[in-house]
Amino acid sequence: MEGVLGKMGTHTLFRGKECVSPFRPIDFPALLGPEAWAHLPAAVQHRFAAHPALGLNTVYDGRMVVEASWFGRLVSQVCRLIGTPLAPWTGADVPTSVDVHLDTRGGLVWARTYSFDRRSPVLVSSTKLMTADGELLEVVRGGLGMALTVSVEDGALHFRSRRYFASLGSLRLPIPDLLTPGRAHVVHADVGGGRFRFTMDFHHPWFGRTLFQDGVFADPG
Repeated sequence: MEGVLGKMGTHTLFRGKECVSPFRPIDFPALLGPEAWAHLPAAVQHRFAAHPALGLNTVYDGRMVVEASWFGRLVSQVCRLIGTPLAPWTGADVPTSVDVHLDTRGGLVWARTYSFDRRSPVLVSSTKLMTADGELLEVVRGGLGMALTVSVEDGALHFRSRRYFASLGSLRLPIPDLLTPGRAHVVHADVGGGRFRFTMDFHHPWFGRTLFQDGVFADPG
C-alpha cells in the first residue's frame, strides 16, 4: 500500500482502498465519563479537551525537581540508546518547557525540554494514543510504551501504568515490570492562576521509588 491520499476519522485511504487505523483521536471526556469529567476544574478540562489543531503547538514553561535512585539513573542512561525516553540527569530546580501538539495519528505529544545546569538541553518526548477499542497508551521514542488507566481524584487527573510493552510493527510485546523503572503514576493538578502541577513517580517492585519529578507550569499567554 503506497501513496497516502487522505485521512478521515479513524480510516486511512490508500489509492482508493480503505483500511482501519489502529488509533483514533483521544477523547478524554469519553475515557473518564461525564461524571468524572465534570469534577475536573475548568482549566484542566480546557487543557485536555481543546487540543490545538494539527501543526499548532501549546508551550508550557516551568521548573522541576528531577530525582532518581541508582537504579533509576541506570535505566535512564541505558535508555539513551533508544532515544532518551527518560531524563538522564537530576536537578533541584530545572527550567523545563513542555510543547504539546497533535501528531498525524491523532496522538497527543508531550515534548519536555530540560535545561540541566552545565549541560545541553535534553528533549524527552512521549505520545498518548487511544486505540480503536478505547485503550489509552503512552509511547516514547524507541517504541517502548505503557498501557494507562486514567481517573479523576480530588479534582486532579491521574494516569497510572498497567503494563509495559515494546512495539514491533503492529505487535505490542509485553515487558516484565522487573525490567522497567517500575509502575508509573502521573498527576496533573490545577493550582489556580493559570498554573498546574505536574508530578511523575515510578515505583519498582524490588527497588522502590526509582524516578520522581515535580514541577509547576504556567499556561501560555
